[in-house]
Amino acid sequence: MRVGKGHPHARRGPAARINPSRRALLRTALGFAVAAPLEAGTKARKLSVEIAAGNALVTLGEFIRQTGLQVLFETDAIRDHRTRAVRGEFDAAEVLQLMLEGSGLIFEFINERTIAVRPELTPAARNGVQPGPMGLRHL
Repeated sequence: MRVGKGHPHARRGPAARINPSRRALLRTALGFAVAAPLEAGTKARKLSVEIAAGNALVTLGEFIRQTGLQVLFETDAIRDHRTRAVRGEFDAAEVLQLMLEGSGLIFEFINERTIAVRPELTPAARNGVQPGPMGLRHL
């Protein structure tokens, strides 16, 4: 049986059912409802890790393998950095803090399952001054 356009049971597109502002509010509420429990569980959950010291490309790959978390980084930016060994029971943030200590790399949680790793900004880079050849700075 076919139902005409004016009939209350006529199919309408998703946009016709919920106005855009209500849709955005529902998306935000759903995002908080899903992310909050996951974030608390993932970041704070103790993980058993055994990661040797070495090149950041290799050790971050091992971190990903052992934790199941996603790690975003620019390969060329971290290629020459070395990380420390970590062995024991830690949450993800503790593992990265220990691994990256003294490496010149820092990390930031993007969401409950994704971490960004990048080189630490030097004081000169923070002030917008680029080092020149042999450590000379251009003003």
